[in-house]
Amino acid sequence: MRRTKFSSIFLLAFFAVGTAARAQEAAKTENTPPPRNDNSFIAIQKHSGDPSHPGDVKIEFYGHDAFKITSPSGITVLADPWRNDASSTYPKWFLHEFPAIQVDIVLSTHAHFDHDAVEHPNGLMVLERLVGRYQLGDVAILGLADKHQCDPESDKKSDASSQTCPPNNVPSFDNAIQIIQTGGLRIAIWGDNRGVPDASLDRYLKNVDVLILPVQNVLGPAEADAIIRKYDPRAVIPSHYFISGLSTATSGLERVDAWVTDQEKNQHADVRRLDRADLTLNPAELKGAQHRIYYFADHYQEK
Repeated sequence: MRRTKFSSIFLLAFFAVGTAARAQEAAKTENTPPPRNDNSFIAIQKHSGDPSHPGDVKIEFYGHDAFKITSPSGITVLADPWRNDASSTYPKWFLHEFPAIQVDIVLSTHAHFDHDAVEHPNGLMVLERLVGRYQLGDVAILGLADKHQCDPESDKKSDASSQTCPPNNVPSFDNAIQIIQTGGLRIAIWGDNRGVPDASLDRYLKNVDVLILPVQNVLGPAEADAIIRKYDPRAVIPSHYFISGLSTATSGLERVDAWVTDQEKNQHADVRRLDRADLTLNPAELKGAQHRIYYFADHYQEK
């Protein structure tokens, strides 16, 4: 009996090694990265990390609402990777597929195709619609349960099985705002949340350092301005807008340039029009900033 047991284990190990080797060969052939395991997570577990300790935080824009955040220690978090709607209910929104980049953690704020392509990047961990707290090394994530922006007038014409507005909304119109703390910064990713979240969330959202906000296509300009005044972030990054070379004309997405220009007309405004798809911030850089706008425009990472 014991001989049979160990023989089975040997065969399983043999086939596992063979399968892994074949997968690595296929990966080389297809020019895709080989399979990964959790060795890096095991290493991180052995050392404590402090998300409040000041340091450089890199923010990379992958278009639409997708951002990769790299902590001072090198932990990577990707929020809201996008895809085209596989059901063909919606027209094609994006001109190409989301890149198969390697990241440690993949987040998704809600279950819509332009935010939930969690299988496209090569992530070690997926946290879909996280509610509650999670920490790994020098990264802490707080998920706040709330609701997607909705149209009450459309609900009046819909049956009970397709309601989008709370309290009886379908699950796909739930939204979890994600607050990522690392390098001494608190970065809030709004997703497609409604303009006035539940009041219980105010204490978490007030005075965040960076607020990533879907201006124009989810929130109207007046709604976005009200949110910024209410929560008083040091910096704002507009997201979820039409991008040349990425968005399709049939997506219905609009540009956000007019809103950015309006911010520039404010005599106290501090607008930074970026000439690349990445940005490095730290507490010293944002010291004294109030509602500073970082605008990626048409610059986005393609790989």
